Amino acid sequence: MIRQTSMRFSGEEYTFTSEDVSRISRDVPPERITQYFVELHGRRYPPKQLIRLVTGTRKKFNSANARSALTRLGFVVKSQ
Repeated sequence: MIRQTSMRFSGEEYTFTSEDVSRISRDVPPERITQYFVELHGRRYPPKQLIRLVTGTRKKFNSANARSALTRLGFVVKSQ
């Protein structure tokens, strides 16, 4: 099932689906994990990297917001 969620930061709203996150991360290598990660395509991605990829923004937002959005989409966020 494809789920959809929205995030608002820096005055802009971004709406995306679980499929968007999966698709856009498929060919992108993961960045270094500091604490939290989501496993996709057999690799561990930092939540903030996935949100930056799917929204296309470099605006500041916190990890808790990224983890919350990914959880709403059905992804399991784990801690190292």
